[in-house]
Amino acid sequence: MNRKAALELSITAIVVLIIAITVLGLGIGFIKKQFGESGKIIEEQLTGIKQQLRDQIRTGGELLVVSVPDQVSIGKQSSIVIGVRNTAANLEGDKVCFRLEVKCIQPYKPESQCFSDVQGPAAVGGYDSDAGWQPVTSNHNWFRSLLSQFDLKNYEGDVFDGIILVRGVAPDSYQMEINVYREPEYRDCSAKSFGDKKESLYASKSFTLNVVQ
Repeated sequence: MNRKAALELSITAIVVLIIAITVLGLGIGFIKKQFGESGKIIEEQLTGIKQQLRDQIRTGGELLVVSVPDQVSIGKQSSIVIGVRNTAANLEGDKVCFRLEVKCIQPYKPESQCFSDVQGPAAVGGYDSDAGWQPVTSNHNWFRSLLSQFDLKNYEGDVFDGIILVRGVAPDSYQMEINVYREPEYRDCSAKSFGDKKESLYASKSFTLNVVQ
């Protein structure tokens, strides 16, 4: 009798184990499908945004267009898209060099700073024009991926996407600024050098970045 009960218990356990494995497999498949669909939707949205900005650059007459998320979470990646139109021609070639600088101007909270160890505005991405065109590489760099220097064909524009990763700050709304600099002699990026900040400033745009925990 005990052997029969033990056998039945063993069979029941095996059946339960099989059902559990089956359900687990179905659950994993469902989650993978959902993540795959979510990733596809995000990719499609990003492609749509880039196309809108390209059209805006071509037909709207703007030199600089930017698409930023409504809000970003500290320590989590978000996408940003930047478009630049070139209105000049390189007389010795077919491309002109540009550089990007992203600055945190100030938080909205009174008497606050972008960073506790920096007074006033601070570069948080691309090249720091106030530091002799040094790339922003410290903990103040909020951009894990950003094409900070690029060539644009004569009289043409392009759109670039980047990844923003905010860190080292308190949750708040921040006044931000993107500056685009163009090589003043209209040379391409192989020239290595870049002109004076005031001579090179090509376009600028302000926006608000809402940072949450």
